[in-house]
Amino acid sequence: MDIITLENMRFISHSGVLEEEKKDGQHFVVTLSLEISDIPGCRTDDLRDTVDYSRVFSITRDFVENTSCDLIEYMSEQIIIRVLRAFSMIEACTCQIKKPMAPIDGDFDSMNVTIRRTREQLESML
Repeated sequence: MDIITLENMRFISHSGVLEEEKKDGQHFVVTLSLEISDIPGCRTDDLRDTVDYSRVFSITRDFVENTSCDLIEYMSEQIIIRVLRAFSMIEACTCQIKKPMAPIDGDFDSMNVTIRRTREQLESML
């Protein structure tokens, strides 16, 4: 299995359960791992034979920055759905979202969620 990882993409989103989060916005850090059984680009050196990272980044940024969600669990699955729809080559996608400024009184680096979905799971969900 080949894996392409887009690590620690940073965005600002107006997401969260609290009204202040939706109003003020906050930073979110997204990591995607894209599982592909065999990337032809390994042999052809041709962008058409792999996943275009810039498109994945754009899909992720568009959703995170332009959609307000209550839960990072929901945000994560919606990103996965969009990425799997855009690239038939991807067999599974793992999305980790970190919320470093979560409105919790305490000392922490971030609150995180990691969701993994396969193409088969996506097809059965829709």
